[in-house]
Amino acid sequence: MTEGPTPGPAPGRPLDCAPGRPVDMNAFLAAVVDGLEEDILLLDRDGRVVDVNRTMYARLGRSKGDIVGLHCSALEGGDFCRRPRGSCPYQETLATGRKAEAVHSQVGPDGRVQFVRVYTYPLNDESGRTTHVVEMRRDITARTFTEQRLQQAQKMAAIGELSTYIAHEIRNPLFAIGGFAQALLRRDDLAAEVREKVSIIMEESRRLDAILRSILNYARPSDARAGAAEAVDVNLVVAETVRLMSIGCEPEGIRLVTDLAPDLARAKGVAELLKQCLVNLLKNSMEAMDGRGGVISVRTAMSGAMVLVQVRDEGAGIPEEIRDKIFNPFFSTKDTGSGLGLAMIRKIVEEAGGSVELESKVGLGTVVTLLLPPALAVDHGPLDESVRPA
Repeated sequence: MTEGPTPGPAPGRPLDCAPGRPVDMNAFLAAVVDGLEEDILLLDRDGRVVDVNRTMYARLGRSKGDIVGLHCSALEGGDFCRRPRGSCPYQETLATGRKAEAVHSQVGPDGRVQFVRVYTYPLNDESGRTTHVVEMRRDITARTFTEQRLQQAQKMAAIGELSTYIAHEIRNPLFAIGGFAQALLRRDDLAAEVREKVSIIMEESRRLDAILRSILNYARPSDARAGAAEAVDVNLVVAETVRLMSIGCEPEGIRLVTDLAPDLARAKGVAELLKQCLVNLLKNSMEAMDGRGGVISVRTAMSGAMVLVQVRDEGAGIPEEIRDKIFNPFFSTKDTGSGLGLAMIRKIVEEAGGSVELESKVGLGTVVTLLLPPALAVDHGPLDESVRPA
């Protein structure tokens, strides 16, 4: 079902609606179009802008005169028209004389992707020939994000069911394989060639067991949701984690720097889980540097009512085509690993009531921001007698 625009009042264009006086329909339509939250363009058969509503030229920070006469592809830059999901709706409407729609995407100056659904409608003359096309552009980034969160929740439910099967049907025979391999390795009469092959079996059994543990840990609720949340000194956790990780950074020519806010509120969560998130983020940043060295910075601050922890690197950046997949469980660009590191970070932070944001530019680096809810000054002392249940 096609989404309908939501009209609103147009500032600066009052309508004369006195009783008994006819309404100026041109002024009425102009007020409605200018009051819409969506961008509205009127295009000719050459794709050039004939008219545009207030919402669009205000968003672009330009006057209507600057926009009229431009080709529609020049309004948002070349990337906007080169990345549609499907054919160009403007061209489709010109060719068919019917309405069309498509989803376009573009990367903003902050490195984040924006999704825009474009609707086009034909305007025909008396002979039925399409002379102009009305184009409406609606930002659906927030809705797309909500849909992705829903898909993530559905995946989590499926993983939870699968993990139970894995625990009973795979881990038990794997444990037996590892036990028999360990028993063979303890024998003194084992030939060197056989011992090498048994060692490989033992090593691969351990690797599979580690993957199974990761899956089970990901599927079960974390301590942050299970009621073990505490008031975490985020600056202390960051300092300890950076001190731990700096040992591995020095040989790679990587410098870890911190910028810790002195008046930072304590965050609601579990210190060890937050430390786990930071270790994973710093490992990813180190690998993104690809031996070239550079700076990884960790910053803490208050962002509105949330506690912010931000990790910024100077690595290769994340290509746009995989940017919306990297938090998916089991998705990995590495030859080794289970692909659960970033998925686990998002799970831990969201179960604590926070959120994770990612910005990345290819060749310039990546910024991952954790937004954590603050610990509230609530006294959890004994229940007052006046409200104690009978």
